[in-house]
Amino acid sequence: MAILLKDITAVTMDDSQKVIDHAYLAVEGSRISYLGKEMPAGTFDTVIDGRNKVVMPGLVNAHTHVAMTLLRSYADDMNLQDWLFQKIFPFEDTLTPEMVSEGSRVGIEEMLKSGTTCFCDMYFFQKETARAAEEAGIRAVLCEGVTDDVLAVKLQKTDELLEQLNGNQRIKVGISPHAVYTCNPETLKRCAAYAKEHHLFIHTHLSETKVENADCLRDYGMTPAALMEQCGLFELPVVAAHCVHLTEEDKEILRRYQATAVHNPVSNLKLASGVAEIPDLVKQGIRVALGTDGASSNNNLNMFEEIKLTGILHKGITGDPTVLPAWEVLKMATVNGAQALGYQDLGMLKEGYLADMIVLDFSAAHLTPNHNTVSNLVYAVQGSDVETTIVDGEIVWNRASRTV
Repeated sequence: MAILLKDITAVTMDDSQKVIDHAYLAVEGSRISYLGKEMPAGTFDTVIDGRNKVVMPGLVNAHTHVAMTLLRSYADDMNLQDWLFQKIFPFEDTLTPEMVSEGSRVGIEEMLKSGTTCFCDMYFFQKETARAAEEAGIRAVLCEGVTDDVLAVKLQKTDELLEQLNGNQRIKVGISPHAVYTCNPETLKRCAAYAKEHHLFIHTHLSETKVENADCLRDYGMTPAALMEQCGLFELPVVAAHCVHLTEEDKEILRRYQATAVHNPVSNLKLASGVAEIPDLVKQGIRVALGTDGASSNNNLNMFEEIKLTGILHKGITGDPTVLPAWEVLKMATVNGAQALGYQDLGMLKEGYLADMIVLDFSAAHLTPNHNTVSNLVYAVQGSDVETTIVDGEIVWNRASRTV
């Protein structure tokens, strides 16, 4: 399909050319073929009038459990350990492939309608989530969640997932040792070895709570990050969710291995897990991406909420209104997330890059006037302002048609 966006404000996420007013953007097949100020030659199947509209790269939800839409509002106002072991794990023991299929479809629809074009998932029955993702047209990285008691089963399921998705250009596979409190060192080592064998990356929870850290120090004499390093996980590309309670030594591990910390501010605040030291991680050169976590601890999958909260939370905590400026936060939700998932041609509006993008209606009252487009994207935009979502050069959501 050939698509032309004309006379639109383009937020490129390219540091050398941040915002282009009255731009023309052309898509041919799955990639951006032109971005500039002049009308490109050629014929187009779809032309989008960009007046009072903004186009930007699609958002990357770098840590979620998409089928946990099934547990939305099921267990709230609890600390993480009680929430997880008393409510969530028992419910998840009852899950079936059919339930995960339905939960995935609901979650993917929610993400596409609010601007997410790519997500990194850790959950059960990922073959069902893969089918839902293929049908909806979203980009995804899918990882079976591994715990000690189901290690062999989850490795087999990952084998099957790899076979199912062989040749699929939009969906990748990773592996997810859940956390140090559900995976012993032997399980962590086995996951690392499997990932090396199949050229996968690691998606895990890391230092989400003080209890997690204290128990790991008690049981193994080291922090979760140090234990994972000892078990070989950081020899693979690592996407580490939460990273709330990192020591200076832990931060050095992430920096040295070029791992990505995924900030989940809404979930961490709701579960009272704490607040990750994101400005310090950025200062130390550690890549930070953003994620919603699951809809059971958030309770939605709206990445624009994570963007705004990231933009304001750390200003309040540090007492410095200049930390994490809007452009830096927006990069976390686009470029950084894409790079964390192994994409070097995603997350920017740039000729030759994959055509994953969203068009937002800037005519709404809460976006008027628009003195600064980037600031409005971070501090004022709502997920409901998304008008069109394009993934891999295909329109997969449009407000007018209201179909996914």
